[in-house]
Amino acid sequence: MIFRRDPCGILCAAITYGSLIYADYVVINWLVIPTFTDSPLGAVHVAVFNTLLFLAVIAHFRTMLTDPGIVPINKNTHVSNRRLKSSMIQTSSEEDDDSDSDREAMMNRGERFVGENWSVCTRCESFRPPRAHHCRVCRRCVRKMDHHCPWVNNCVGEFNQKYFLQFLLYVALSSAYAIGLIITAWVYHDEHGPTGAKGPHGIPMHHKKILHSIFLTIESALFGMFVLAVSCDQLQAIFNDETAVESVQRRGTRAYRPRRIRSKCHQLQEVCGPGHWFLWLLPCSTIRSERDLVNFPQESHFAV
Repeated sequence: MIFRRDPCGILCAAITYGSLIYADYVVINWLVIPTFTDSPLGAVHVAVFNTLLFLAVIAHFRTMLTDPGIVPINKNTHVSNRRLKSSMIQTSSEEDDDSDSDREAMMNRGERFVGENWSVCTRCESFRPPRAHHCRVCRRCVRKMDHHCPWVNNCVGEFNQKYFLQFLLYVALSSAYAIGLIITAWVYHDEHGPTGAKGPHGIPMHHKKILHSIFLTIESALFGMFVLAVSCDQLQAIFNDETAVESVQRRGTRAYRPRRIRSKCHQLQEVCGPGHWFLWLLPCSTIRSERDLVNFPQESHFAV
């Protein structure tokens, strides 16, 4: 379990939780109770909406605290990489070939225990697997890093992308459900009810209901459209087998990266797990396979 002490990320997470709490308050006190006072549908709406909010909170919590795929730092790499940097600074332009051989030799030494096609990150000085990228906020390399999301105060990578998709799904469903309840509450609005203009509390209570309904509509519409756009980007990245970082890099270099031809279901299974699709909707743990683990030699020391 990890927690980023990023002020921007902590503020965004607090805004997210505050928005969910406010939505729950408005739905229960200003929409459901005044509209479904004598109907069992009120309890049903409260149960469904709170279930969606609960799942959204759990998914957000898991996304924020789950290791996205941070590549461990091997201390032996720091010594080798510092030597490489100093040699590159001292090497003149006519000695570039020798510098390239030093880099290649160092990478060959690293492949003894990390695997083939790995590279060295010049920022955090760690050996990293293919498709791992450096995050300037986390200051570490992350496996299959898609982007750093301040709203979850964490990177979205190989090991927490499932929870991020679940968070987007439940926020979208909560927003749609809240808008549906707003429409229903005003269709069946009773002028003589608890929040009616002719009710026991009069016009002030009616105006409060109007304001809360407007604020919740704006919040639901903004959050709904935002998560819908992000969800489309995430699904497109999964089906294209290309993260957002890789897409930007490819457009910048105009390089073609061959993709494996697989079904969309198989691509979703790589992110959400090999189990039944119903389990994809639950913010439960994802078991890592042996190929997901990084094995360093016993004499190495690394910090996550």
